Amino acid sequence: MSDKKKLIEVEETRLAYMAGMLLKEVAAGLSKREFEFKTEDGPVTVTVPKDVDLEYSVEIKEKDDGTKTKLEIEISWKS
Repeated sequence: MSDKKKLIEVEETRLAYMAGMLLKEVAAGLSKREFEFKTEDGPVTVTVPKDVDLEYSVEIKEKDDGTKTKLEIEISWKS
C-alpha cells in the first residue's frame, strides 16, 4: 500500500533572480544531502541519499497571446 504525504507545495510568481536564489538553496541541500523546510507545524528535515533520479525538460508552447516556456526539474529518490 502506498502512503503519500505532501510536506510543502508552493505556487507563486517571483522575480527570476529570486527563483535563481531558490535553485541555489536546492543545490546546496543536494550537496549536503539534507533539506530543512519551514512549515506551519515547524521545521521538517528531509535526508537525501547518495544517488537520486533526475528528470528535466524544456517546453515551448505558442499561444495567441505569446509564447509560454516551461522548465521542469524533478528530483526523486527512494529511502
